Amino acid sequence: MSAAIRYEVHLAVSSFATGAGLMIVYDLLRIFRMICPHSDLFVGLEDFGYGIYCAVMTFGLLYEQNNGALRGYAIAGTMAGMAVYQYMVSRILLKYLKKGQEYLKIRIKLHRRKRGR
Repeated sequence: MSAAIRYEVHLAVSSFATGAGLMIVYDLLRIFRMICPHSDLFVGLEDFGYGIYCAVMTFGLLYEQNNGALRGYAIAGTMAGMAVYQYMVSRILLKYLKKGQEYLKIRIKLHRRKRGR
């Protein structure tokens, strides 16, 4: 395999990994929101900050790996990494976390009732 093809494959894999990493960060943000609920204003501000973070990380990827040149497949690879993580990992993870959260709420209510009697 030529060096140019290896370079392009490396950029594609890096962009895919960057997309998955961005979704991991968003899942951490979702988990934080489940633990500590807050107003729509702060949710909007967090999402705005996350959007800026995504832009900086994607720009950093393109700057470091491709000398700042915009490549369509690098952006598509980032979006593909985000989508694959979202549909294969995130949905399952968040489903179990929500079930765990509901279980803990029930346990806390039962514990408070027992202490109140």
